[in-house]
Amino acid sequence: MVRPGLSAYATSVANSALLQNHAFKQAPGMFPSLNRWIALYGHGCQLEVSPRMCAVSGIHYPNDPAGGGGSPLLRRAWYAVAKLEDVSSNLHPVTVHGENILIYRTAQGQVRAVGRNCPHRGCDLSLGAVTGEVLVCPFHGWQFDAEGQCVHIPANQHGQRIPKRARLRTYPVTVRGGLVWVCTGGNLNAASLPPLDIQEELDHPNFHKRVFSLVWNAHFIRSVESSLDVSHLPFVHPDTTGRDVSPVVQGPEYHVEGNRLRIHPRPFAPAHPMEPPRPTDAESDERVHIELRFPNHWMIRAPVAGDAMMCTYVTYTPIDDAHTLIFGVVMRNFADDSEFLDSHHLEHTLRVLGEDQRIIESIRPLVAPFDLHMEAHVPSDGPTVRYRKMLREACHKERLEGWV
Repeated sequence: MVRPGLSAYATSVANSALLQNHAFKQAPGMFPSLNRWIALYGHGCQLEVSPRMCAVSGIHYPNDPAGGGGSPLLRRAWYAVAKLEDVSSNLHPVTVHGENILIYRTAQGQVRAVGRNCPHRGCDLSLGAVTGEVLVCPFHGWQFDAEGQCVHIPANQHGQRIPKRARLRTYPVTVRGGLVWVCTGGNLNAASLPPLDIQEELDHPNFHKRVFSLVWNAHFIRSVESSLDVSHLPFVHPDTTGRDVSPVVQGPEYHVEGNRLRIHPRPFAPAHPMEPPRPTDAESDERVHIELRFPNHWMIRAPVAGDAMMCTYVTYTPIDDAHTLIFGVVMRNFADDSEFLDSHHLEHTLRVLGEDQRIIESIRPLVAPFDLHMEAHVPSDGPTVRYRKMLREACHKERLEGWV
């Protein structure tokens, strides 16, 4: 999905060793979830089989920096879950990190995020309704206020108390750039919430925007890394962003400052009449560049002329280990009323993402290993390797600080 120049914008705007275990061979039906673990973690799985029980007693994912099981992902981070317009009057169910969450808006316009299942009998609250400021369960009519506390149980007689456990988990929620964002980290309060550091163009009133969303059958890390990979362009995108791009990668030139990873891809695609002259100054603002604001905010900025700019923003949300929700925004700060630019910028972006999706969904194991020795790397992989190191360090810090 990485685009080396403006041209494309302007023109179309358990490896096999696991299966050698004798006990597993003799009783494959006793391992109903093993195939999923192999697909997720490949040769990162370790099996301990009891001869007496012939059962899996432990599956360990060694890429988890804390040594625990499961996929390593940041929870003390903001993830986009919905377009604001989609929660204007509807209950909006979402899943982040495998957690079922309900997004809704109260009568006063407050956007809320709560656990999706009623603490009474586990009914899916997205089947319920919002009445005034309370969320009503469709099964027994229990009512929950904006803080997740049950405030009314219709079946209770007068004076009967509401159980302490009759409350929903609440999630920090905010609205930025036309999107609804939640943070799934535990033990969070207002003082400990991370900043939502999205690119400034998303909130800028001078940028005309179109929002879209997709779901990939791929892991979060693989999905994000696809947007930082420069060397795949001529092979995955031969007719779009990779047209006439040399497979030999110069660099790629990139640098990291704080939580921001910026790439200046070269060589550029062939010039187009709308593309500015290629600058000789390496630090010129007229250069097309890619920016990732860690961990999941990606943008490419393509200067057109003067202050005119076309941008594409993409953010990634982990639904679970095998699925990633993607929200994108195509935007520009000129020709606001051009339906042609609207449609072609969006069509181009969706086409490029579709080309990436086919490849990324084929990768196994699904989860990218934090142990860099488990894959082969070359210099052109620099940005993706750096991102993986940043994520590994951040996950490790989260666990040490007790966020998960």
